Amino acid sequence: MSIKIIKPAVLDKFELGDSVYFQGTADHGITTVKLFAEQYLLSTIAVTDGNWATASPFNRAGKRHITARGYDTSDRDLAQDTIDLIVNDDNLEILGIDVSNINPPIDWLTAAKTKKVTFAFAKASEGGTFKDAAYATNWAGMKAAGIIRGAYHFFRPIKSVDEQVANFIAMVGKLSPGDLPPVLDLENFPDDVKQQWESITSVNERISRSQEWLEKVAAKLGKKPIIYTGPSFWSEFMDNTEALTEYPLWIANYKEDYQTSKPIVPGNNWGGKGYTFWQFTERGSVMGVKGVVDRNIFKGNLSKLLDLTGKYSGSSSAEVH
Repeated sequence: MSIKIIKPAVLDKFELGDSVYFQGTADHGITTVKLFAEQYLLSTIAVTDGNWATASPFNRAGKRHITARGYDTSDRDLAQDTIDLIVNDDNLEILGIDVSNINPPIDWLTAAKTKKVTFAFAKASEGGTFKDAAYATNWAGMKAAGIIRGAYHFFRPIKSVDEQVANFIAMVGKLSPGDLPPVLDLENFPDDVKQQWESITSVNERISRSQEWLEKVAAKLGKKPIIYTGPSFWSEFMDNTEALTEYPLWIANYKEDYQTSKPIVPGNNWGGKGYTFWQFTERGSVMGVKGVVDRNIFKGNLSKLLDLTGKYSGSSSAEVH
């Protein structure tokens, strides 16, 4: 028994306020289709001759996770199909969070609907062996909530780079269309990590080890990674180099008001390109997250963020009424 969403196509793009036309098929025995955006019921549709169709508006921008569920006359749930689509709003402030196993379990659906979490990064791995226990739950939860998601690896500078690449890839597997590029977390906290960086006395060697991870992960996943770092680390341990500024920058630099402030951007304004993401606080508050959480902003609109995720289908070829 199966059900299929035919239109729209995966990652088709619509504008906020558009009414999106959905069309699909269903096997004999499925009499009703219920269409959901995340957990929200959009419509209930009767199946006629194995076909179903409906139109629905969207009042929240971002990546929306759509599920069509098929039921029989006894209201038994028999089958489902899912797609992600994009609802664009270029006036939307693009905010996000990043999380790891140190955060309590996240209510991703609540976080998404606040409009303060359009994107999120989850820790996947650290060093050559550490695997974040919350990663799989966070990764699936972000998708189910329609959050544009990314994964990061915390770098241990004296550990084998090949082992660290393998550890990250083992956790992430592969990235799907619409996922953000992988992230390499370069920092000197806690103290044992600082000591590891200090044990590598050559700045060129520090750069070389970081670049090796970046290049090998790019080759494995097909996306140029992002570098997460802070201005003090980049100055003290990387000699404020521009050597790695071909990679987008996620800068950690805490300010009281991100709307009126600007971050310090190392590497001569990251080779003149500036930052891409800014982690502006580690003590943020977001509905759906217990306690404090890192908060971030993307420098650009939703269309630019989608460009960073890689190829998507752009303007929809499906009907819009």
